[in-house]
This record gives sequence, C-alpha cells and structure tokens, in this order.
Amino acid sequence: MEITYFLPLILIVVILIIFLVNNRKSKQSTDVEVYNKALKAIIDNKHERAFQILKDLIQKDSNNTEAYLLLGNLLRDRNINKAIRIHQSIIVRPGLSKQMKIQIHQALGLDYLEVGNMIRAEDEFKKIIDLDSKNIWALTMLKNICIDNQSWDKALDLEKKLIKHQSKSKNEASMLNYFIAMDYKEKDNQKNYINFLEKSVLSEHVYHESYLELAKVYQKKGDIDLAIKNLIAFAEKEPKASIETFKDIENMLFEENRFNEMEALYQGILSNMFHKYVFNRLIDIHLEKNDKDAAEELIEKFAKQHEESYIIKLNRIKLNTDDIELRKSLSEVCYSVTINEDKN
Repeated sequence: MEITYFLPLILIVVILIIFLVNNRKSKQSTDVEVYNKALKAIIDNKHERAFQILKDLIQKDSNNTEAYLLLGNLLRDRNINKAIRIHQSIIVRPGLSKQMKIQIHQALGLDYLEVGNMIRAEDEFKKIIDLDSKNIWALTMLKNICIDNQSWDKALDLEKKLIKHQSKSKNEASMLNYFIAMDYKEKDNQKNYINFLEKSVLSEHVYHESYLELAKVYQKKGDIDLAIKNLIAFAEKEPKASIETFKDIENMLFEENRFNEMEALYQGILSNMFHKYVFNRLIDIHLEKNDKDAAEELIEKFAKQHEESYIIKLNRIKLNTDDIELRKSLSEVCYSVTINEDKN
C-alpha cells in the first residue's frame, strides 16, 4: 500500500525535475550558442566583443578546443607569439578529430607565415596533406611557397595534383605550361622554356604570369614591340600591377629613344578601357606638346562616365593653368590618388 501510494508522488517529482532542467536549458545559452555569438562578432568586425566571449567560454570550459582555436586566430593580428603558443598547445591534445587537427595545422601555418617562418609554415601544410592528401587549400599554399622559392619542379608537381583533385579552372592548361616552362628555365633549357611559354599564352584563358615572363624573353632578345605587347596583356590581366607595368613600358621606350610612341600606345589602351594612370599620363603628354585641345577632348570623353573621379577633376585644374610647376604637382597628386585607390 505504501509503495502504491508513493509511486504517483515520485512520478510527479520526476516530471517536475525534467521540466525545470529543460526550462533552465532553454533560458541559458549552450557553449555552441556562445561560440556562434563569438563567430558572429568576428564577422561583424566586433573583435573586442568576440575576444571577451571566447575568454569567458574558455574560463568556463578549458577543454573547449574550438574556442582556443578561434581565440588564437583572433590574436594573430595583435599578439602573434601568443597565437602560436595557443595553437601549439591544442595540437597536442589527445582525442582530436581529423578535421580539428587539419584546422589547427592550418592555423599554425598561417601563424608562421605571419612571422615570416616559411619553413615551419611549409611543415604545417605538409602535415595537413599527411591527414588529407587531396586538401586543395594546403596544396595551393605549398605551391605558392614553391613559387616564391622558385622551386619550379615542385610547383609543377603540386599543380598537377591540384588539377587532379579539384574541378578544372579556366586557365589550367596555361598555368601548367607556365610551370613546365619555368622548370625548363631552371634547367637552363632555353628552347623548351620559350616553347612552353608561347604555348601558355596561346591558351584560351591565359595565366597572367606567362605574359610577364614572355615579355622578359622578348626584351632580352631586343624585340621591344613584342615585349610591350605582352606587358600590355599582363597589365590587362593583372590590374593591380598595371601602373608599374606601364612605367616599365615608358622606361623601355625611353631607353630606345622611342618615347614619342607612348601617345599612340596610351590612346590605344584608353580606346578599350578607362585607366586612371594612363589617362593622367596622356594628359601630361598632350600638355607637354602644348596641345590643350587634345587634352580637353580627352577629359570630355571620359567626364560623363567618371564625373566624380578625382583624376578627372584634378586634370581639369591642370588644363586651366599654365603654371608648369603646378601641373607637375597636380600630376603627382593624381599618381598618389591612383596608387591609393588601387591598394584599396
């Protein structure tokens, strides 16, 4: 009788406890939710908030490897040595999943790149490959290190692996021929080096470095026209390098006493696109020849499409003054504006 009496009471107590536990969980954030809040804070560029959330999470649970990993990544820009220590401390933890090991090796590799330790970075990326031989990110990072070190045979081998393991990129054939060419260059086989460079630029989608390398070949041979043609193609493919490329072309023509050809060359470029550096330089060329009509016509040609451009506005001022020193100063300002805009 006593047992029968107490059973309903026990059942009620159990139900009440379950309700209270479940209700408490619904009101308190789980570690996963807190971690996601930290991620969101990073995405929203609220790094201080993310930093504090992660510190609090780690104080609550020192075994939270994900939180340590993210904290280390966050510290990379502010305290790289501490970031390395954190990542080194968690990679030796027992029971890490394969994916977590890959993420930590990835973080350590980026840490070592930040301090310029290419050897240690390369070692971390190789450890990723040991865990996952088809890891595209690690293969790409290793290839980039080989390119920086001009280890063309290794870069070629890695490029072949990338082609094998990832979906085909548009400039795949061109890039492969470029690496083969650079391997031959290292082996001092000039004939094959040039042949594969020429094959590379004949592809439908050309790897931009091939144009630059081929330009060097033609310049060395004394074929300035073909060198310039390839430099212009490189500038079109790699806009951020275009200013330095156009300056190289100017120097090349100046050395050959052919600087008067810059006008026609820059007119040809501007017929296809608006390039701020080229535009500014062509205005200078027109004004040096005292051809204000040509300078004004050029400004008006692009003014409607780029009316808010500082380059247009500064060149209008340049056009309306006869002060040579002021023109030079305005041209220098235009150059600085163009450089800064390219960086951003």
